[in-house]
Amino acid sequence: MSQQDFVPLYVRIQRYLLDEIAAGRLSEGDRTPSEPELASKFATTRATVAKAFQQLVYEGVIVRRAGSGTFVARPAMSAPIDLSRVRSFEEQLADRGAIIDYEVVAFDSHMPTPLEIEALHLRKAETVFRLDRLRVVSGERMSLERRVIPGELGRRMTPIMIRTKSIHRILDEDFGLPVLRVEGSIRAGVAKGAIADQLAVKRGAPVLIRDYVLLSADRRPLVRGESFYREDFHIDYVVQQELRDR
Repeated sequence: MSQQDFVPLYVRIQRYLLDEIAAGRLSEGDRTPSEPELASKFATTRATVAKAFQQLVYEGVIVRRAGSGTFVARPAMSAPIDLSRVRSFEEQLADRGAIIDYEVVAFDSHMPTPLEIEALHLRKAETVFRLDRLRVVSGERMSLERRVIPGELGRRMTPIMIRTKSIHRILDEDFGLPVLRVEGSIRAGVAKGAIADQLAVKRGAPVLIRDYVLLSADRRPLVRGESFYREDFHIDYVVQQELRDR
């Protein structure tokens, strides 16, 4: 008996599909062989094939569409949580070879809300600027970012800055205010109204939401942000605990 004989059938089916994708015989958006086809090929039951599919769906390799079949999924975009240094979303994706562009939705001034006054340590009469723009990753709309910027900084931002640079780069390169601390939270939500339209997803589709404040070295709040990510965006992280002497 060969070592292959000890590998469960559902795992062999998974490996077969992964090999087909890796070799380019199945590409993003292609329909995979059906359950009956794979059951026949591997001389097994449809239940075994369904088990193989289930894990690949969970891993984001394939998607199942009711009434249509099973298809190769678009590769998920991810940005790891790095607790050792502050890096922008754009920097992390660029390291993976992604090309990031921006579509500016709105950039205007308004009086701050109580929440914005508190988060940015503002005076009540001080105006703020709101920047709404889409991050387009390798030609696909990936996230909508909403930034609230104190008036003294917003008035200095030019159209070319907000069309071509991340907020981190603008603050660092143009204003000499590198971001050295980020305070925020991550929550789940659903895409509603304009957000769904701008992200090109169905209304009610799941989205990941990040709320945060970017701070300078002296803990000065520079920007308050809220970003909405499509469901195919992932955040990777590693938690490691140091061993203690006993």
